[in-house]
Amino acid sequence: MTKKKGPPAPRMAAVPVVDPDLPEKARKLLRDAEKDPRRYSSGRLSPLWAAAPVGVRGGAGTAGGALLWWISGSVQVYDPKTDDLPSDSASDLFGKTLQSVFDAVHSGFTAVVPLAAAGVLLLTGLRAWEVAGYNATLDRLTEARNRCVRPSELAEEARTLLARAQQAKTTVLASSVHRFDLIDRQRNEMALPQQEWEIAEALREYTRLVKAEPKNPRGDKVAALLGTRRKALKTSLDGIARRVTALESYADQVTAADDRYKELQQIHQLAEGGGDVLDLLDLLARTVRDDLAVAEIEGMTGEAAAVATTFTSALESAKEAAVIALPAARKTA
Repeated sequence: MTKKKGPPAPRMAAVPVVDPDLPEKARKLLRDAEKDPRRYSSGRLSPLWAAAPVGVRGGAGTAGGALLWWISGSVQVYDPKTDDLPSDSASDLFGKTLQSVFDAVHSGFTAVVPLAAAGVLLLTGLRAWEVAGYNATLDRLTEARNRCVRPSELAEEARTLLARAQQAKTTVLASSVHRFDLIDRQRNEMALPQQEWEIAEALREYTRLVKAEPKNPRGDKVAALLGTRRKALKTSLDGIARRVTALESYADQVTAADDRYKELQQIHQLAEGGGDVLDLLDLLARTVRDDLAVAEIEGMTGEAAAVATTFTSALESAKEAAVIALPAARKTA
């Protein structure tokens, strides 16, 4: 009695693809930008223009301090050499006190104004340096975004192909035969992300060229050019589709090997499961003759051997499919 297959699992939607060679620091920058989009939404800024308000406000304050320094040094309300008032008179005491205040203010501004000017220069420079760093971060973010393909950037047919490729990749990496390194786990983990990225990048370029077509073409020459262009685009898309199909074929072979592997495990568990097998033998000995029990166990052993052979064949098929779907990675300059 054959077991009926359940309904097919829903196909996963396409998800963003990041260049596997993108450094972790750039990946973190991408994640931060997604969490807080407003943080990098202002675009590039001019360091000089950004620092100008700090310099202007600080310069105005420093200039005001310099003016007060000059006034306090220029005003002389009491001069003991020229003042004829008695030294103990009220006017003399007031003049001395007022002059002391002006002298103290002048001395204070003499020390403060240079420090304030230096502080303004420092703050202006820090602001310009901060904006220059922000611009550099924006440049790195732009480069990182160029090395990330989002499904929203793709045409519908391109999104479908990307989703199929990602489904095949997920199927392989989630399989038992991959986890237990029966089909070259290291190669899968290196080649599959690279394949996914190359497919995504090609689909983004395809989408860009499709969107670059004029919306309302006029004239026979334009129509002829568009016809040639669309044939070339279709040829390109068909090439990407063949690549995706090869990945899907590889995933199917891995799934078949995975099924045989799990089946083999279950039969080994039944045929060589220690206590379970002894219990089975005891039960058979109580109910049938010894030769029937032996025949039963031998039959199970034969089934295990047959499945083992099938499993070996499935593994070989998966490895052959891997050679087609995962060609040797090309070295980039």
